[in-house]
Amino acid sequence: MEGPAFKDRNPQKQWEEILKGKPTPSQPKSPPLPKEKCKGRPRHEPGVMNSTERAYAAHLDQQLKAGKIKWWVFESLKLKLAYNTHYTVDFFVLADDDVLEAHEVKGGHIEDDAMVKIKVAANMFPFRFLLCVKKNKSTPWKIREIPRG
Repeated sequence: MEGPAFKDRNPQKQWEEILKGKPTPSQPKSPPLPKEKCKGRPRHEPGVMNSTERAYAAHLDQQLKAGKIKWWVFESLKLKLAYNTHYTVDFFVLADDDVLEAHEVKGGHIEDDAMVKIKVAANMFPFRFLLCVKKNKSTPWKIREIPRG
């Protein structure tokens, strides 16, 4: 293979240019990605409810007025699962049978890491853990208890 990229090849110089961030003949400069492709998962702002959490808060208010729960609070409990690993409970609820419940609220999709944290927390702490899912505005809440073990 003869060509300009191989004829003037100086590995030390190429390595120095790579470290400086400059493209080399064997590493052409690629065009920048469009901004819409660079967006990652939106970050949650602590203490601020998203639309699904607001809908669930309204649901809890109805439960409170009906006497089915005694109390609830949003994002007030942060559980330490391991070194540098925490789980913040979306809604901490006192049920009518005086059992504390940790309610995790999700839209339609549940990330694997979130599900693992809920399961680990359910095994570590003496609360009842519930997964509360609402896929869209027209569907009812699907609430299931996370089993221990």
